[in-house]
Amino acid sequence: MVGAICAAMHNFIMIGGDWLGAHYLPMSFVSFALVTPVAYWLHSDFTFRGPLSFRNFLRFAAGIAAGFPLSLLVMAILCTGFGLPVIIAAPVATAVLFVWNYASAHWAILGRLRLRS
Repeated sequence: MVGAICAAMHNFIMIGGDWLGAHYLPMSFVSFALVTPVAYWLHSDFTFRGPLSFRNFLRFAAGIAAGFPLSLLVMAILCTGFGLPVIIAAPVATAVLFVWNYASAHWAILGRLRLRS
């Protein structure tokens, strides 16, 4: 549920920015700045029930930032390379990053990456 909320926020920002005439590159940074704190809080409280701390937030943001170039690459390939509109490219980039973001959030908040059976 948290991933869906964050994905919806990101796509709203990206598609809304495109609709207003903004390029996907600066809108990617705007989305990062707005969605990352919300995502950290929601994942900490609901997904992993971990403690909120500045240290964990920095780790969380670093994990999201590590996937940021992948998101930009997907957007560049789809929008600039193939000429697809942002309304199509942004959801595709979101899907590509879904697994990465979950794993990095798990590591950042709980300090380990262990899958439960």
